[in-house]
Amino acid sequence: MKIIYSHEDLLALEDPFEYEVGLPIRIRELPASVIEEEIPDSREHLDRLLKEGYTLVIQKPRIPNPPVFAGLSVIVENTIMKLYIYEANHCEDALWDVLFESEYDRHWAYFLLKKIEGVRFELPYTQSSQQSLGLTHLGTNQLVYLQFETNQSVLCQWE
Repeated sequence: MKIIYSHEDLLALEDPFEYEVGLPIRIRELPASVIEEEIPDSREHLDRLLKEGYTLVIQKPRIPNPPVFAGLSVIVENTIMKLYIYEANHCEDALWDVLFESEYDRHWAYFLLKKIEGVRFELPYTQSSQQSLGLTHLGTNQLVYLQFETNQSVLCQWE
């Protein structure tokens, strides 16, 4: 099944991302379109997107830190959270296991971006009202959020 929301459809929703699409992040600029779809296998889809040049962005609490994160680049951090990037042509088993186990942990967030240069990341807990990662300056980007357990994909596209 595939559901496509146009920019106009998103404007008509009360809170399109928290309730309708369910992204684990806050987006300040509405995309031109959002495509939700069921996919056959989340792991294969993740590997395909990595091969296509997408960057995996992972937000996690500073501790505990599984060993798989030792080799990843930190792009922004605060006293509570770190934001890592993973650029490879496949997802390592150890990283997949950690992400899958943390899928429903509200302090974790992960998604793929086609381009990370120029994107501004606002980590949670830097302001008392901000409980989730925020993104701005997305330009002409694409963001993919995968729900591993349910094999769902959400693609947000900006023009």
